[in-house]
Amino acid sequence: MDLYGRDFAWVYNEVWHNFSDRLWPFISEVVKEHVPDAREWLDLCCGTGHLLKILSREGYVATGLDQSVHMLKHAKRNAPAARLVHADIRDFNLRQKLDVITCLFDSVNYLTRRHDLERAFRNARRHLRESGLFLFDVDTLRAYANMQYATSVRRSEDLVTLVEGWFDARRACRHTLITGFIKRGKLYRRFAEDHVQRGYEREEVNALLGKVGFAFQCYDCRTLHGPTPGTDRLVYACRCK
Repeated sequence: MDLYGRDFAWVYNEVWHNFSDRLWPFISEVVKEHVPDAREWLDLCCGTGHLLKILSREGYVATGLDQSVHMLKHAKRNAPAARLVHADIRDFNLRQKLDVITCLFDSVNYLTRRHDLERAFRNARRHLRESGLFLFDVDTLRAYANMQYATSVRRSEDLVTLVEGWFDARRACRHTLITGFIKRGKLYRRFAEDHVQRGYEREEVNALLGKVGFAFQCYDCRTLHGPTPGTDRLVYACRCK
């Protein structure tokens, strides 16, 4: 089952695109503090390009990278000034270094093996200028472990989406089955995608970042202050050692 296929990419662009808007004031402040002369910005797992749209508006030279060609089609319309790259965050090679790299909206949680998370971090480190900044967020294990089974339904005139989630304790992974019905004329077209994400303990992430050569600060994504034992999503701001 392909992820972020044609139909879900459309739904994502319509419904789930606002995470960048909510986090932008914080990201912008951190970047201006640590990399005030930043110009070139790479957004990994850029999705439908809503952060790229903001970056272009703010005057950055923006590049977006994503593994889904369908998400990139929306990104091309949303951020026409941005350069778009179809690639995997674990092994891409842009042959350049950038001032800022971001990877948002729990995208790294799709890397369910520590080895793959390390590869992504190492690749980001390789593409970052020595004075640059790498920012990402990650769901903690706590965010998933409290979930036994949850379901939600969203309805509109042209769209019905059913989201079902459950936790696989053995693998420390959350499954999210997204089923949608998109109205086209008099009929509805059905799609379904099973998204699997792994929750990571803060100590695991810290160890991997240190291993690949990052120094970092960590924040609670909700409060944007230091994390607590109850933090379920972390934001990291990383500098090259």
